[in-house]
Order: sequence, then structure tokens, then C-alpha cells
Amino acid sequence: MSLSRCLLFEDGFPARALHLNDPACTGTVRDGRVEFHFNNDDQQCGTVLRANNTHFIYENSIQGTTDSAEGLIISRQRQLNLQFVCEYPIKQNASMDMAIHTLTSVIHQKLPAAQGTYQVQMTPYKDAGFTQQFSGNVTGQAEQTLYIAVDLEGVDSRQLSSVLDSCWATPGNDSASSITWDLITHQCPNPEDGTVKVLRNGVSTSSRFSFRMFTFAGASSQVYLHCSLHLCPLEGNSCVPNCDHAVHQHRDRRSADYQDNITVGFGPLLPDKNTDVLDVLAPLPKRRSPHL
Repeated sequence: MSLSRCLLFEDGFPARALHLNDPACTGTVRDGRVEFHFNNDDQQCGTVLRANNTHFIYENSIQGTTDSAEGLIISRQRQLNLQFVCEYPIKQNASMDMAIHTLTSVIHQKLPAAQGTYQVQMTPYKDAGFTQQFSGNVTGQAEQTLYIAVDLEGVDSRQLSSVLDSCWATPGNDSASSITWDLITHQCPNPEDGTVKVLRNGVSTSSRFSFRMFTFAGASSQVYLHCSLHLCPLEGNSCVPNCDHAVHQHRDRRSADYQDNITVGFGPLLPDKNTDVLDVLAPLPKRRSPHL
């Protein structure tokens, strides 16, 4: 944030009299302007983070006081207080419309006003410890457990977490397909699929879940995975879903509840015709029972 040094001087405010919310964060004079530098990491300068239903908001102000009658019994004190905010949307939509032959699917999402970017990626693992990432094609027998990580990069993990709202499978790369199988609904495992486990959700910018592989009965042999998630400010919010007594009422995933969420995915998973092995060839971006 910068101000004209000339205009400040004309109004009786020398550069040395101004600072941000933190009095230690003073301005630097450069090219006729007074510049104030701050960030949300190691130089916060009193910046306050708050959130509403649509945005998380960083607030700060440039302030200072001068007195032209200093030392006398009268005062001609003048005060300056310029408040400003930086807003980021809580929810974003993103989807991939084709399969790619790489291990992970990364979506580059540019936020409105071009002031910030972050990435979402979905990665399959072989083990429950999430240490053995697949290399190349992912192979496994039907009924084998597949472990999925959904990670965010480029957001402040100390103040924000990610919450998986829903995850589902389709026989094609259309996330809105009429043929689907739910894995996670309303942030909790689908009670009709006893193989799904939500291992981490809402505690950090990394979410984890697992399920046993399957194919769709009477449909395409391909299986694509999709997840919808949103960001949640950690301070003052309960971001961790309570699934102990969850009642899952299946609703149309394309309703307004999900329109503003981030959607990522990967696939397809292809069964080998001879060995009945499933191959995940590439990451990507109502309910019918699958053949397990």
C-alpha cells in the first residue's frame, strides 16, 4: 500500500508519523511515495483476518497523529486513519473435462482481482500411511483398497482448512453424469458403501479417504473419481464434520449447495479384461449400485 508523500506533507503528515496497525510497521519513502509492506506470514503488521459467508477478509489501516502546537498549552492535533481490506472468495468452482496421462491432477485457480492463486491436486496411494505413491499406471485387483489424497497448496494452512463435501464415481469423465456412485456425501462416508473411510477432513489443507475399487454393472468399464470441497477458516469455526450420527439424505449434487465449490477428479480406472485388474491411467478433473 502506498500514498503520495507530497499530499501527505501538504496535509501536515510527515512520513515518519505514519504506521500500520502495528506501530513498528512504518513506511518507506521511495520515488515520491510512502510505501507500507506487509504479508500474512512473518510480517503481518497487525492485519486481522475475519470471514463471512462468501469471503475471508484481511483488514489493516494506515494511521498517524501530528500536533502543530506541540509543547504549548493548546493542541492542534490532526489524525489520519485510512482503513483497507483484501478479500478472497471462500468457494470456487473448477473441473477438468478430459483424462490426462499423468499421476496427479492439478488445477490452477486464479482468484478474482488477480491477487492470489492456489492449487488443488488429487493423488492415489497404495498404502494407508500415504507413503507409496503410484508411479505410472495404477494397478490393483478388484476389491483392493485405494487410498486418495486431496491436497491444497498456496493457501495459509495455519488459518484455513479444506473440507471434502462430496466424492463420487462415474463411468465417464462427466462429473454430472446421471450414472454415479457416491463415496462421500455431506462430508461423511456413504452409508450404502461400507468400504469407504474418511481418514482426514477439515483439520488441514490435506484430506484423506479410502475405498475398495469396483466397476459399474451394465455400464462403461471405465470409472472416474470426482470430489467437491470448500475452504474453511479455522479460527472461530468448527471445520471438522461430525459423522457419528450423520443422517445422509441423497440430493442432486448439482443443486445450489454445491455450485460454488471446487471440483477435482481423476481417472479413468480401467479393468483388465483378462486378469480383472483395475488400471488408473490418468488423473482428471442417481446413484446406481456398482458391481463390487
